[in-house]
Amino acid sequence: MEVLGISVGFPAAGRGPVVTCVVLGGSRGEPQIQEACELRTAALEAIDQVEDLGRMLSSKLSALNPNAVVICVADVSPAGNRKAAPRHRLMIEGALGYVCRDHKIQQVVYRNGKEVGEALGLSKAEALARGKALDSRRSAAAAAALTALPASTTDPNLS
Repeated sequence: MEVLGISVGFPAAGRGPVVTCVVLGGSRGEPQIQEACELRTAALEAIDQVEDLGRMLSSKLSALNPNAVVICVADVSPAGNRKAAPRHRLMIEGALGYVCRDHKIQQVVYRNGKEVGEALGLSKAEALARGKALDSRRSAAAAAALTALPASTTDPNLS
């Protein structure tokens, strides 16, 4: 079974969005990184960035064919946020989910950081630490992917 974890971020002001992807195999107890990458776009307009990143993920999915995808979404802000980046991130996350479903991947899940932790029986910080132990540059995507792996390789749900 191969699972893909995805996270969207804006690591540097004015540089545009970066989609991080981590493909894991194995089980939660013994995960193995199969592949990891970052998708970037040079487009300036938000709609063009969404389109570019969606096409890049589509191309990547054609080569990978994962059994499940977990997209790590932004946590809910306790105070309203009118900045453009959170709205932009939501647009990208929505488009990426659509692309995954368009590739006939039935198990596509959106989870925020807290939900990633809960799915692993950990706090958000502990889940991110597990992800960082797998891939220090793509901890959120790795932690998200972990949630879709079976608890063990003898799990009856393992494909």
